[in-house]
Amino acid sequence: MGDRLTAASKAGDVTALYELIEEDADFLRRVEEIMFVHTPLHIAASDGQTCFAMEMINLMPSFSRKLNKSGFSPMHLALLNGHSKLLLLFLRADCDLVRVKGRGGMTSLHYACTKHGNDDVLANFLVACPKSIEDLTAQGETALHIAVKSNNLGALEVLVRWLRRVCHVEAFNWEINIPNWKDENGHTILDIAVSNNMQLEASSLLYVLKLLAEINAKTSDSLTVSDILRRRQSNLGRNRVLRTQCGTTDPEQNASTLASYLRSKLSFDERLAVYITRHKMKISDDVRNILLVVAGFITASTLQIVVNDPGGFQRDVGDSGNNNSEATPVPSQSHLSDRAAMTVFLLSSLYNNTAFCIVNGVIGLLLPDGLFGMILIRLLPVSILCYVLWIQRSLPNGLVIYNLLVFLLAYVFVFLAFVTYSRGQNKLRQLQSNTNNIACSYRKRKTEAAEGQANSATSADLDP
Repeated sequence: MGDRLTAASKAGDVTALYELIEEDADFLRRVEEIMFVHTPLHIAASDGQTCFAMEMINLMPSFSRKLNKSGFSPMHLALLNGHSKLLLLFLRADCDLVRVKGRGGMTSLHYACTKHGNDDVLANFLVACPKSIEDLTAQGETALHIAVKSNNLGALEVLVRWLRRVCHVEAFNWEINIPNWKDENGHTILDIAVSNNMQLEASSLLYVLKLLAEINAKTSDSLTVSDILRRRQSNLGRNRVLRTQCGTTDPEQNASTLASYLRSKLSFDERLAVYITRHKMKISDDVRNILLVVAGFITASTLQIVVNDPGGFQRDVGDSGNNNSEATPVPSQSHLSDRAAMTVFLLSSLYNNTAFCIVNGVIGLLLPDGLFGMILIRLLPVSILCYVLWIQRSLPNGLVIYNLLVFLLAYVFVFLAFVTYSRGQNKLRQLQSNTNNIACSYRKRKTEAAEGQANSATSADLDP
């Protein structure tokens, strides 16, 4: 049966597989009980037999995590043999397969960073399973260590720019710790890059240093890229590292693949969207509710200040018989002098208008996504309109222009910040959409598997 199973796996013959199951329904379980074994899934993954491999994952999901005697999982073999389509199907079946460690503690993500890897596959690994960036080899090396050691500039670009773009609750920690992680020899990625300077052309080395400077990489002695260049090169060399564009992808070009998008430089709107989104992800629901209550209280306070301005100014309607008389600012009965009252009024107006606009912007950011959040965001301009009407109604004509000018400047600032944030979010959706598609497929398969087990258990209970 072993030869027939091997032949069926190599040929991708699903019919032959079920014929073997009819002859011996328990033979796959016996294969599973072996600690290290070259399963039919390993064979299919090596030969790129997609349909057979997916059928085997449906029948025996545990095979996808088994190692053969050489220390490779099926995903390792599919990657090393260049079967990219099969790798994506593995991700949809179980995105955590990226983290299965094989020989030397190497995961599929680590192999994707070597010369055997593929930038598009690497990008999909990172998007499907962001926490795989934390995995270390048996030598304590990260994926960045392997990319630098292998002189794989494409993989290094993808890793560095993904680290700067990823929106995850641990993203801030990753961006600080991973670039400066030390392997078992105490070497950081910048140490390795500097030690590899004889294996790279000058332009390539400068570009590697430029990439590492983006994530604030340091040596084991806490030296930065600038410190190294200051020691080893002239000022001309330090300027070149900031200008070199070796191997970069123009951010304005149409990124046809996920990897080409990740290799592109971050624009300002992306950096703003990443920064805000990361902070939003760290806010719990309870904290979010508290912040919304406080923001609502501040908004109500700013409206109250408009009605009862601290400067003590009121609209002078002039003589009761003359409705066309111009309104002028007249100080009410106050202990403050006219100059002091005007100073207090101008400062309070500046603070009040700025606070109102910023708080409304914060409310817009804190509101949850979805239908109800969208409805509430659409209603925010109504409160802004009411605020403007209160300014026009409650203040003297001579001060309305000043208040409206301050309000307009604050509103334009917040509006432009919102537009910039929205543009950045639209660009980052390329990552989120891929993540959601793979995650939804994975959850669907998990649900189907759980339902199948429940139905099997029910059937077993009903059998006499």
